Amino acid sequence: MPPADTTPALRRDVGLTLFVLYGLGNIIGAGIYVLVGKVAGVAGWQAPFAFMLAAFIALFSGLSYGELAARYPLSAGEAVYLDRAFGRRLLSMAVGLLIAFAGMVSAATLALGFVGYFNEFFQVPGVRLQANGTTERLI
Repeated sequence: MPPADTTPALRRDVGLTLFVLYGLGNIIGAGIYVLVGKVAGVAGWQAPFAFMLAAFIALFSGLSYGELAARYPLSAGEAVYLDRAFGRRLLSMAVGLLIAFAGMVSAATLALGFVGYFNEFFQVPGVRLQANGTTERLI
């Protein structure tokens, strides 16, 4: 009987439904609920056109990811695509780290937006969130 393979491997536990919900949560959460006021302030009456342009550009990104995921159905996404395209492990690692960083920035943006809306309804004693995202101590 051959020995069992004990090397750890990544499992694809994130299905299509969870992946779509994650993407929509980031796009809708950060794009509409958090940044709509800032976009409207800059774009004015053309804000709907700005959102339609952003959706059109995001469509190409989504179609590209869909094509690459169909060709290389492996975990690690962008890192695998770059490794297959250029064969440079350092570049793949750098892009993988940048994607992780982008996820952290996205989560921070959503958290900051949540705190801003939360602060509109419930004042946190001793702290006030300013328009530029910083906090000011009142005590």
